[in-house]
Amino acid sequence: MKFTFGSSKKGNVTEALNGIREPAALFFSVADENMLADTATEIEKSFPGVPSVGGVGQAYIGKQFYDTGITVIAMQDHIKVVADVLEQASVMPIKYIRRLEDAVRAVGGERGNTACFDICSAGADVRAVTTLSRFLCRAGYDLAGGTSNSSAVACNGKVYQDACAFFLFKNLKGKIKSYKENIYIHPQGTEKQFMVTDAEPSAYKIRTLENISAEKVYTSELGITRDKITTQTFKNPFGHVCDSDTYIVSIKGVEADGSITTFRPANKMDFLTILSMGDYREVVQDTVAKIKNDLGSTAAVLSVNCLFRYIMFHDDHYWDSYLAEMSRSFSHAGMVGVGEHYNTQFVNQTMCCLAFE
Repeated sequence: MKFTFGSSKKGNVTEALNGIREPAALFFSVADENMLADTATEIEKSFPGVPSVGGVGQAYIGKQFYDTGITVIAMQDHIKVVADVLEQASVMPIKYIRRLEDAVRAVGGERGNTACFDICSAGADVRAVTTLSRFLCRAGYDLAGGTSNSSAVACNGKVYQDACAFFLFKNLKGKIKSYKENIYIHPQGTEKQFMVTDAEPSAYKIRTLENISAEKVYTSELGITRDKITTQTFKNPFGHVCDSDTYIVSIKGVEADGSITTFRPANKMDFLTILSMGDYREVVQDTVAKIKNDLGSTAAVLSVNCLFRYIMFHDDHYWDSYLAEMSRSFSHAGMVGVGEHYNTQFVNQTMCCLAFE
C-alpha cells in the first residue's frame, strides 16, 4: 500500500483533493467539527463510492504536519477496503454489528492479512472498542484506531453523531499487523500496584486506591502537591495492569473529595500502577525495528498518536524528529487523536497503528 495526500490550510476541499488520483480509500481530518459535513459531502462527490472516513484532529504524512484546515490521506495499491459505521457507539453499537460482518465478507477477510482501523466520537471508545474487538479478535483480525476530537465522525459522505466509523482492510500483497507504542515504564523496574477500591467508571472517576483517596496515593508516591497532578500525567500517567501488559490511563483532573478523573475509565478491583517516562527515542527505534523485522522496510504505517504525546514531543522539540524517524523507515501517515484503540483495549498517551507489508 502507498499514501498520497492533499491539504488546504484555508479549508478548501477542492484544493485538498487536487493531485489525488484513483484512491482505494480516503482518510481525512479537519481542524474544526463545523468543517466535517461539507468536507465529507465534497469528498463523496469528487470520488463517489470510494470508502472514506473522517474526524477532527491534526494530521501528518511523512515529515509534514498539519494543524489547520483540511488534510486528506489517500490509500491505494494492493488493498481492498470497505468503510462503514457503528451508530449509537456510546450506548449500543452491537446493534449495528452486521455492518462489520458484512464488511469482512465484502473484502474476503482472511486471518493475517485483514484488519480494522477505526475513528470514533469522543466518549464512545469503551463500547466501540469492546464491540469491534469482540468480533475481530475472535476471527484473528487486528484492530487499531483512535478518537476524533469531536462528538461526530464522517463515513462515506455522511456525518454521524455518537458513532464509530471504520475501514476494513485486506492487504492483497501481504500481512497487516497492529502495534502499540508505550513510552512509559515501571519505576526502577518495579511494578507497585494499587487496587481500585472505589470508582465511578461512567464518570471516568477513581475515588480510592487501596481505600485511600486517589489524590493522596498519587501525590504521596510522587512527592508532589495537588496542583501538579494534571501536568504530572505527562511524565507519570497511571497504568492499568492487564495480564502481562500495561495500558496507559491519562489523568484529567482532581476533585474536591480527592477523586481523580481520567480520560479512560477504571473499574473497581482494577490494578493500577504509576508509570515513569522511559527513553522515548529508544522506544521509537525499537518500534521501527520490530515492524521492519515483522513486515520489512517497505511497510506502510497508518497510525493514531495521542494528543498528549504530541504535546509532550512538541514541547521537548522531538515531534519533527519523530515524524522524520518514522518516514525514514516507512511510508507513514495518520492523525493526532484524543484516545487510542489497540485490539481489545482503549488506551491513552499511546501510539497505535496498522502496518501493511
